[in-house]
Amino acid sequence: MLDKLMDWGGAEPVKSKVAIIDKSKEDGIDVDYYFAQVKIDEPIVDTKPSCGNILVGVGPYAIEKGLVSAQDGETTVIVRDKNTGMKIEQIVKTPNKNVEYEGNYFIDGVPTPGSPIKLKFLNIIGTQTKKLFPTGNSLDQIDGINFTLIDCAVPMVIFKSSDLGLKDNETFEKLNNNKDLINKMDKIRIKIAKEIGLGDVSNSVIPKTAIINSSKSADISSRYFMPWNCHPAYAVTGSMALLAACKSKDTVCSELYSNFSNNGLFTLEHPSGFLKIDYEVVYNNEIIEDIKVTTTRNARLIMSGDVFVKKSLLK
Repeated sequence: MLDKLMDWGGAEPVKSKVAIIDKSKEDGIDVDYYFAQVKIDEPIVDTKPSCGNILVGVGPYAIEKGLVSAQDGETTVIVRDKNTGMKIEQIVKTPNKNVEYEGNYFIDGVPTPGSPIKLKFLNIIGTQTKKLFPTGNSLDQIDGINFTLIDCAVPMVIFKSSDLGLKDNETFEKLNNNKDLINKMDKIRIKIAKEIGLGDVSNSVIPKTAIINSSKSADISSRYFMPWNCHPAYAVTGSMALLAACKSKDTVCSELYSNFSNNGLFTLEHPSGFLKIDYEVVYNNEIIEDIKVTTTRNARLIMSGDVFVKKSLLK
């Protein structure tokens, strides 16, 4: 049992995250969600990005703590993501007005099933830069390497696998240990971030980075970086950025994806399996004007407790 308890933190970037929740004062919004990425090897807390996977727990938490009144059957929780401005509608199963965590809904990359929680993301374009393509281009080049910088749910620099000298869909372990590759991508994201006005992002997790390749079983295959480590699965916010790049013309994704329908299902292959999102895209002269994304995840109640902090540290 002690070994299992010790593994809850894991000292991994995907598990070193904080969500701060409060009752919202905004009309039509139930709760405000503020996210922080905590670096595990340096005293750095980054509050610029958001996290869709952590977001899944916001609805159940808000109901458990009485910030939102539970309804019998299902409860809708409207969330404002304070890091990015995104609006998210969550539908949580609440039979007999109690949050239901047990269920049979599986997600690739998550070891246990749970009760499905439906998420609908709105206002996701230009969360940090107010632009879908912050550089004004759908395709850019630095150090002879092509990439697409897109800002949809999260700013992300996307590279094609072959442009980085990779031959196939590399495993998570192999990519995570390829520090030369990670440093090469990091150098480009730091340089382009300065050019678009994000400042020095050496110690910031945004923009994120991703590598794409073709897939025989999905619309596209991708590996997502946080950005100094490869993600063992894929971030929900990252999947939305990749969707926007795939749905736009003349990006690094264009040779691998060419479906410009206004709605449908987008399937992404990642190291742990597949991530599926439903989309609605509004085009204006072949340029994306708006995107709405719906996906289903699950969450479980792990622990509850109190952490006491000195008042002086909160000033």
